[in-house]
Amino acid sequence: MKKIKVKISAFNRYLISFRNSIIKKIKSFFSSIEIKNFIIKQLRLIRIPREIKKLLFFFIRLEFMQNIKFNTSVFSRYLISLIVLLFSYLFYLSIPVFYNYGDLQKDITKKLLKEFNLNAALSANITYKILPSPNFEISNVILSTDSDKKFNEFAQIKKLKIYVSIRKLHSQKELEIKKIIFLEANLNINKNSFYYINDFFRKKSSSKKIIIKKSKIFFRESVDKNDAIALSSIQKSKIFYDEKENSNKIIIDGSIFNTQYNLNFLRSIANQNLTNFKINFKQLNAKINNEFLKSSEKSINSEGIVSINFSGSENTINYEINNEFILFSSDETSINEQRIFFNGKVNISPFYYNIYVDLDSFNVIKFIKNFSKIQNLLQNKVLLNKNFNGKIIFDIHSLLGIKLFDKAKINLEILNGKLMLNDSTMTSKKIGKVTFLDSVIQEKDDKKIIKAKLLFDVIDQKKFYQKLQVPKSNRKNLNNIYLEIERDLEVDDFKINKFIINKKLKNNLENKTKDLTNLLNINEVNNVKNWIELKKLLNQIFSEIN
Repeated sequence: MKKIKVKISAFNRYLISFRNSIIKKIKSFFSSIEIKNFIIKQLRLIRIPREIKKLLFFFIRLEFMQNIKFNTSVFSRYLISLIVLLFSYLFYLSIPVFYNYGDLQKDITKKLLKEFNLNAALSANITYKILPSPNFEISNVILSTDSDKKFNEFAQIKKLKIYVSIRKLHSQKELEIKKIIFLEANLNINKNSFYYINDFFRKKSSSKKIIIKKSKIFFRESVDKNDAIALSSIQKSKIFYDEKENSNKIIIDGSIFNTQYNLNFLRSIANQNLTNFKINFKQLNAKINNEFLKSSEKSINSEGIVSINFSGSENTINYEINNEFILFSSDETSINEQRIFFNGKVNISPFYYNIYVDLDSFNVIKFIKNFSKIQNLLQNKVLLNKNFNGKIIFDIHSLLGIKLFDKAKINLEILNGKLMLNDSTMTSKKIGKVTFLDSVIQEKDDKKIIKAKLLFDVIDQKKFYQKLQVPKSNRKNLNNIYLEIERDLEVDDFKINKFIINKKLKNNLENKTKDLTNLLNINEVNNVKNWIELKKLLNQIFSEIN
């Protein structure tokens, strides 16, 4: 068989010469057993695929090539060159393994402050990883405000990932940060951190992204107290400077009270007193647009307009903010063709809200059907949180879905982990009025319990009996009906502890008091599902009285 002569171009000669020089240097470098073993040990520590590791270990041990003569094909030569280049690249990526991590901790702290305006307390637990791109992972990081006040912790980060540029890995001092990621962070919102966040976005942020994943936002008055209120969870968020719009931006995909939302926040650098944000709740078919304007750069007073679009209806809210409280009021508008108006005041420290809501009508049946949403707030300890104190008054001019009452006034007060309905009323113009004397929803033994004392004052006995279709033979003089009820909100049934007619009050009623508690069959009470069944049950009770 004739030998085939292969012409070698100048380029190939240059490539072969370059390859041979690289191999010669690498062989020389690995001639030392100590160096070879050290490199192999370090490679085992680096998190790279097992197959690549095996290939590298094989290549490191190529010193046998010094003593063995063999012929290689053109393909093999190129393969060896590729392996050399691959090893060289991976070895370059592994350079940070040899950094002085004590100095690295200080360097990263300075860079985070200078480039991202973040006051970080880094732990010494720093790990270098190659994949998916070179990064340092730091555990248990604390971010703080620049305040000198007692409470200055702003965030606790379980894992901080700092992605760095490949170009300057060779120099620890010249290390360049590309982006940072917060994993499983708890972000605390309070008076101090609010001012810190405001100042943070007044300055031009880095165009390099701050990414937040799998984190939570809390309202917390003090880090020393167990008073945190979970406001929102964050699936993913980005914080960065947008050069096109000359604005600092926040984009958040998260959930609040198990409801998904998307938030876009924009703070103008050109006009730092102007802030815009939009929130979209897809599940609720609701959108919120806000325009926030600070009166001046030095002033702490500000005002804004919020536009709320819900189920095709739009409502506008005007608000004012100062150092102590927030005032707000809505334009008179309608939701689902029902007029609504509200105003209120929120004290910042100590936190307390007072809100008045005026409604043309309210559908009781729809509310009962959607009661699970309120239960969700109770389960998340939002409404029953000891620090979420406040009062909301609902003035309802027309009750829908209920035949016995025409209007209502609900005084809903949350105080020290209890939800109270004291002095709330439901009124029938023709029949009478129900007053909630002592009514509370509270958590007891991991159960949400409602206890209520109700007094029904009868204004017109005749119309009352006619409404219930009670025969004249079963009627008696009736001034009031007194009830004490108790219900576990997670269970369908409830119990009546007291059922008294003509209960003695301060005005000394003439009619005789009669306790009918023992006449009630609790199973029959729990089976009442509609107006017809209620009339039937009450007729039965009045017949048994006689």
